[in-house]
Amino acid sequence: MIIYVVDDEKNALEYLESKLRQVKPDAEIECFQSATEAFLASTEKPFDVCFLDIQMPKLNGVMLAKKFKAANPRCNLVFVTGYSDYMADAFALDASGYLLKPATKEQVSHALENLRYNIAEDTENGLVAQCFGNFELFYHGEPVRFKYSRSKEVFAYLVDRKGALCSNSEVICALWEDDEDHSSYYRSLLKDIHDTISELGCEDVFVRARAGAGIIPAKLRCDYFDFLAGKPIGINAFQGEYMMQYSWAESTGVNLFVD
Repeated sequence: MIIYVVDDEKNALEYLESKLRQVKPDAEIECFQSATEAFLASTEKPFDVCFLDIQMPKLNGVMLAKKFKAANPRCNLVFVTGYSDYMADAFALDASGYLLKPATKEQVSHALENLRYNIAEDTENGLVAQCFGNFELFYHGEPVRFKYSRSKEVFAYLVDRKGALCSNSEVICALWEDDEDHSSYYRSLLKDIHDTISELGCEDVFVRARAGAGIIPAKLRCDYFDFLAGKPIGINAFQGEYMMQYSWAESTGVNLFVD
């Protein structure tokens, strides 16, 4: 986990760094007294979560947060400040948290446990499925590139089915909704998924059998699974949109919104 800490006051910066090291001793923590330097550094080394002060000279915390969000809309931001005046501005930016100084170890720990967006390296094998918004599959933070674009949609359908072994006919019917024979192409998509996932060293996520195909939910980090499990990180990530690019996912999205 890469954590940024941004505060123009040296004592406050060192204090928060010490709390973070107590909570996350294995994390890579980068500290900045300049908001501009923090932003420039993020273009070379993206962070998983940034703890930032609000009242800073030249570029204040809210302005910096907007720049971070413009570059990465799903970045995790935690505001740490001596004032509560900017709380509305912070949460308008979908902040993961808002802590008043001096933040305690328990408060810092709680903020890290309730981040709005998933962190790829939290998984055993680095494979992460994003279902809220548009579907995307990541490996250590980078999008997985399949040979065929439709392979990703097949994988998305298997994620939607939460580990159920799906027959070829079920998936073909859901994705194509016509009377043409797509069985040969579908087999190519399954091979593409198998080859791509295996190349990443994550072959244990994907199950392919004569009866059908599926995924092992326990081997995959997923915002949808976190939501169903009642985890704060999954609940915070859901904004009413689920696999928006796929029409067959509409019913699942509606049920999540109703629940």
